[in-house]
Amino acid sequence: MCRRSRYKAASPSPDLGSLTITHPFHPLFGQCLPVLFTKRRAGALVVGCEGGVGAAVTVTVPLSWTDRGPAPVAHRLSVEALMVLDTLLAAIVDGQSMKEQNLV
Repeated sequence: MCRRSRYKAASPSPDLGSLTITHPFHPLFGQCLPVLFTKRRAGALVVGCEGGVGAAVTVTVPLSWTDRGPAPVAHRLSVEALMVLDTLLAAIVDGQSMKEQNLV
């Protein structure tokens, strides 16, 4: 009588759909890829997709690099952000200037 293995093959995953790579520097930027799996790696959610050379290569990317990730901020160097930075920098420079003149 054969002994039964305590390990079972994983059941096939349901269709996980597809996603688009949105990271601007990724070589597959703008391409729609079928999703094979999702998992956590170092605390971040990553997705495995068919991609690269035909469907023979599996590409794993952070979820944040896809259209399923959080929406990107409008622009990192917006006028509003630069104005806040200018105000902060002026306050630091003024504070340093006051310290040098022993006014504080």
